[in-house]
Amino acid sequence: MERIELPATRSNLIGLKDELAFARESLDLLDQKKEILIRQVTSLTVRADRVRLEVNRRLAEAYDQLKEAMVELGESAVESAGLGLKAEERLSIRERSLMGVVLPQVSIDLPSFRPGYGLYSTGKTIDATAAAIHRAMEMAGELAEVEVSIERLMAELKKTLKRINALAHIYVPSYRMTVKAMEITLEEKEREALFQLKRIKDRSRLKMG
Repeated sequence: MERIELPATRSNLIGLKDELAFARESLDLLDQKKEILIRQVTSLTVRADRVRLEVNRRLAEAYDQLKEAMVELGESAVESAGLGLKAEERLSIRERSLMGVVLPQVSIDLPSFRPGYGLYSTGKTIDATAAAIHRAMEMAGELAEVEVSIERLMAELKKTLKRINALAHIYVPSYRMTVKAMEITLEEKEREALFQLKRIKDRSRLKMG
C-alpha cells in the first residue's frame, strides 16, 4: 500500500487524521447502506418470485383458453373478437426513494371486465379467454414494479460494494499508513530538536562556569 506523499508537518498530520476519520465514518455509513439494500433486494426477490409465478399461471390459463377458442371458433373469428376488445386500462406510475435510489410504484386500473365484441360468431370460450387475459393484466403492473426495483437496487448495491472495497482496501489503509509514518517522522524531529536544545543549554552552562 502506497503512502500519501506529503511533508511531515503538524498541520498536515491533523488534516490527514481528519480525512482518515471521515473515510472511516463513510465506510460505516456505506456498510449500513449495503445491509439495507441487501435486505430490500432479498425481500423484493421473494415477492417477485411469488408475483411472477401467479402471472405465469394466469397467462398459461389465458393461453389454454385461447387455444380452445381457436379450435372451437376458428382463427378468423378469434382475431375478429380480439379486434373488438377495448383497451380501457389506465397505467399509473409514481416514484419513491430508498437510499437515494428512485423506485417505481406501478398500478394498472382495470375497469370491470366487459366483452367489447359482438355476440355473433363468439361464445363462452372467447369470454373465458378475454377474462383470463384480464386477470393476468391485473398483476402485470406489480411484476414490472418489482423487477425494475430489483434491477435498480442491484445496480446501486454494486456501486456501494465498489466504494466500500475502495475505502476499506485502498484509501483507509493508505491514510492510516501515512499518518503512522508522519507521526514517527515528527517524533524523531522532536527528539532531535530536544537533543539539540539540550546541547545548547549544556554549552551555555559550561561557558558560564
